[in-house]
Amino acid sequence: MIKLNSQDRDRVLQCLQDGPKTVHEMALLLRLSQPRISSLLPELNRRGLIHAPRCKVGPRGNTVNLWDLPIPQETPA
Repeated sequence: MIKLNSQDRDRVLQCLQDGPKTVHEMALLLRLSQPRISSLLPELNRRGLIHAPRCKVGPRGNTVNLWDLPIPQETPA
């Protein structure tokens, strides 16, 4: 199970390389359930690997998070 978690987390991170996405969009692209994607996001967020800097209006008129990779911080020279 741990290996599967790691593989799914890696797939989520790879999916976000192309830009911000909602849970629904990631689930469609990765062919994983929305609850599965949602269960991975809190750990990735806690570890600082992803964040949800903004929201958009979903198909039902509700607001949904747009998950994205953080912008790399430049280190002073």
